[in-house]
Amino acid sequence: MSKRSPASLEVKLHVVRLCLEHKSNPNYEAKQRGLSSHTVREWIRKYKADGLDGLKESRTWKTYSKEFKLAVVNEVLSGRFSVEEATNKHHISSRSVLIKWITKYTNEIELKPTHKGKGLSHMNKGRKTTFEERIEIAQYTIANELDYQKAIEKYGVSYQQVYA
Repeated sequence: MSKRSPASLEVKLHVVRLCLEHKSNPNYEAKQRGLSSHTVREWIRKYKADGLDGLKESRTWKTYSKEFKLAVVNEVLSGRFSVEEATNKHHISSRSVLIKWITKYTNEIELKPTHKGKGLSHMNKGRKTTFEERIEIAQYTIANELDYQKAIEKYGVSYQQVYA
């Protein structure tokens, strides 16, 4: 979960406009507000890409496929694009998201697709299962590298049931 910005939409917009109108610069504005200059540059990037909506706090996850993540990571690691350039080009929600993908990839941790919302909740209400079903669910989960979400979807049970 991302850390929410302490700055209001109005403050973000004011700072971005000052910087875009060359009345100030990101480093100065960040220092005045106790922020990192990267944060202010990120606001500017998002404003340029999506206007006012880019400055609003997102309440949903942005989804990315495993293939997309791998392609973008390879673009950066090959030197074709910098992290900043790839983030802008592919409209990735933030630079830190891409850095996490690169870290996972270079540490040989599998990149998995991100899912959002509907139908993928880990907090589904379960259903009654027989002892035999529970054994089958456990075996299925183990065989699928402990992918609880697959078991939840296949058997229509809750996260707690799969975990138990």
